[in-house]
Amino acid sequence: MKQAILAVSFGTTYASAEESCIRPVEAALAKANPDCAVRRAYTARIVMRRLRERGTPVPSVPEALSSLRAEGYSPITIASTHIIPGTEYDMLRKAAEGCPVSEPLLANDADLSWMAALMGNIAEAAGTQMLFMGHGTDHAADAIYVRLREKLPEGVFLACVEGKHHLDALLPELDALPEKKITIAPLMLVAGDHAHNDLAGEDDDSWKSILERRGFTVQVRMRGLGAEEAVRQRFCEKVAKVLQK
Repeated sequence: MKQAILAVSFGTTYASAEESCIRPVEAALAKANPDCAVRRAYTARIVMRRLRERGTPVPSVPEALSSLRAEGYSPITIASTHIIPGTEYDMLRKAAEGCPVSEPLLANDADLSWMAALMGNIAEAAGTQMLFMGHGTDHAADAIYVRLREKLPEGVFLACVEGKHHLDALLPELDALPEKKITIAPLMLVAGDHAHNDLAGEDDDSWKSILERRGFTVQVRMRGLGAEEAVRQRFCEKVAKVLQK
């Protein structure tokens, strides 16, 4: 019996993010499951289109499943590396063709408590107050970010680039801080387009520029969640739950 794990993420066009965040997650899954072949698929159509244009294509979920079955793999477990059960995760489940799908990183209250603790540890290591950029979404799962914010330790903040929980709503709270030094970082699997442009870009509307105009000294932590060993282990645990069923 040839078993396989299909590791699925939103995807990225940044080679550095693929190398530092996506590939290590896949390597962790392979190490934890030596009897399974581990393959990759993306869910973001625009990312897949741009990669095809570059000559470095990554398959969609249906394409990857078709290839694995043609090679004789069965059963196939799909490892979601999405952060929340939002639109992309819903699309993944619809495309799974009956294959079991692991939970995204933040699927329940225990996950939120774990993530809040991790964010606190990252802030402590940075030695400053910390502002994380979540992706955000119009999906109902956007409420997860509110629940996560309620669990964050003092000096750790969260806003989103999309959805309802934008930086603007958080600015009065940040302005009231006596300490004007802060580190900003993505709360996303990869440090990709949002991190390089919306978070830390040189344009006037980037979070870095906005905070600097308000008197903050801003440090940037350009590191996606996939680069964190604790996150990779969490994904492995979620896949293990599916494999044990």
